[in-house]
Amino acid sequence: MRVRAGTTYFGQQRYNDIKKQCEKSGQYFVDTDFPPTNTSLFLEGDRSSDIVWKRPGEICSNPQLFVEGASPNDVTQGILGNCWFVSACSALTHNQDLLEKVIPAAHKQEWATGNTYSGIFRFRFWRFGTWMEVVVDDLLPTRDGRLLFARSKTPNEFWSALLEKAFAKLYGCYENLVGGHLSDALQDVSGGVAETISVVKFLRNDPAAQSDQLFERLRMAYENEALVIAAIAARTKEEIEETLACGLVKGHAYAVTDVRFIELDAKGRSLTTFLLGKTESQRMIRLQNPWGEKEWNGPWSDGSPEWEQVTELTKKSLGITVDEDGEFWMPWESFAQYFTDISVCQLFNTSVFSLEKNYDEKIFFGQWTSNGARSGAPGDMAGGCLNFPASFCSNPQYLFDVVGEKNEVMFALTQREVGEGKKRREPFVCIGMHVMRVERNRITRVHQPTEPIETSDYANARSVFLHIIDLRPGRYILLPTTYAPREQANYMLRAYSSEKLNIRALTKHAPTQGWCWQSTGYVTRVHIMDAEIPTASGDFYCVINDQKEKVRTRTIRDTTKPQWDEQFVFFKRSAQQKYMLEIWEDRRMSKDRLVARMEVMALTDNDCREEVKEFAEGRVRLKIAAYDDPLYL
Repeated sequence: MRVRAGTTYFGQQRYNDIKKQCEKSGQYFVDTDFPPTNTSLFLEGDRSSDIVWKRPGEICSNPQLFVEGASPNDVTQGILGNCWFVSACSALTHNQDLLEKVIPAAHKQEWATGNTYSGIFRFRFWRFGTWMEVVVDDLLPTRDGRLLFARSKTPNEFWSALLEKAFAKLYGCYENLVGGHLSDALQDVSGGVAETISVVKFLRNDPAAQSDQLFERLRMAYENEALVIAAIAARTKEEIEETLACGLVKGHAYAVTDVRFIELDAKGRSLTTFLLGKTESQRMIRLQNPWGEKEWNGPWSDGSPEWEQVTELTKKSLGITVDEDGEFWMPWESFAQYFTDISVCQLFNTSVFSLEKNYDEKIFFGQWTSNGARSGAPGDMAGGCLNFPASFCSNPQYLFDVVGEKNEVMFALTQREVGEGKKRREPFVCIGMHVMRVERNRITRVHQPTEPIETSDYANARSVFLHIIDLRPGRYILLPTTYAPREQANYMLRAYSSEKLNIRALTKHAPTQGWCWQSTGYVTRVHIMDAEIPTASGDFYCVINDQKEKVRTRTIRDTTKPQWDEQFVFFKRSAQQKYMLEIWEDRRMSKDRLVARMEVMALTDNDCREEVKEFAEGRVRLKIAAYDDPLYL
């Protein structure tokens, strides 16, 4: 994951400088930017409480940052309603490289021989394209000598409690951690691209087939070290943290700690499978409740008879226990029945030297700005969504090409948070994305919206995600937008694809031609739809030539009725426009054969008309639209 160069420092506090000052003065660090008082706990700092701030050495003997490494059980939620963050920390323990990035040089921060203890610790969180270092003291809120908030089940292990304190500092106070977005927490601890999947929506059209697809997608994401959290949405406030009869909790988030097939032994196989000598497996998912208790009690729960279908060796390799530790397995079918939302934070492999599947990555930083008295005025770059067609195309535009078949493209749009570290922060504006298919030779901005081929959800959130599968070859424009016009914010756009998209920002409204860069006065769109060539099946493509520019469609193979459905745009200085349209047969191993050549005239009548051109071997159908305003299309 590439980010902008360097590390930023929250509040300009630098760990090494502060630690040296503490060592020189012989005093433990007390963070005046996030003091051990009620102002760091509550939105209203004048609230009274019986909370006592203590250092780990005052809570237990032999405090440690880590005890025998990190595991999901190290992170147990306290009385704070921040399961969204605690679950993300549990998921983080699945990826050691990321953990070391979030807790840099942990061995030097340990209570250990050779390290000077000064009561100061540092952590890093990903914020808007950079890793931001946050320094905290180790004074932690306690009551009756016990930690109030996140803690480890190992009494002398403190990495999760200190990490939570750094996160609270980043958010202004502990109270601001009550309720949050799963995707935000996952991004903060990974820098990855977070996608939230609605299980109901995903399974809507073909539940059986799409359930298989979703399981495989999660299994592959987990194997590629993605961070995954699942939640059961509450429909009302009363349902939040309501425990269901099956043991699961509504309005609550769980870290996903494994997704796999579990092989059944002979006792678990069907008779047919057994007689054929085949193996049989069960789709399973393992989850961690951040409370450290309240587990699934249905089929395949701890100690259930279903586990008798699994060999002791397999159970041992899976770490099966009957402890009430908050971690449990459940069958995939039951998971899909109860859980409503899954947040998957992927860390795309963008290395060109990797032997594993890699992705092309492009990152852009931009702004939605409003400079005019009305939406769409010159200089305005905040046109709102498609509900506002008059100003929509004034938004930033990014052009990209898809060459291969069945290409997978993902976009992540993140807006910059205003008031970072403050208790009262500006609300997020509502953001989203549209993708439109455009003419294959377009190199300038579009000025009239067309029906989008894909649209993301719009949300008042830090980030939104758009995942497009099987995008057909062609040229496209992506528009990141706010929901309403004239809303202003800074944004970061990340694009990932299985092939190079050659994505670039569009700033030019129309091309210039001739001497002194004269502007064009007319614009024409030629839409080549399809043809009938009944003489013989073949591989066909079209070429359009306007004397100055020659463009061609893709080749449609093995057919007598090629359907190109491709558009081209031409900017002209004259209203008199003539084009030469050619149909060619691609013969691969020999010279291509010209099937037909015909002249096409464009009438500048500010309208669109359909034409059918006859030729010796068949006919071709096309649409032509010519306008006397180069900024019309």
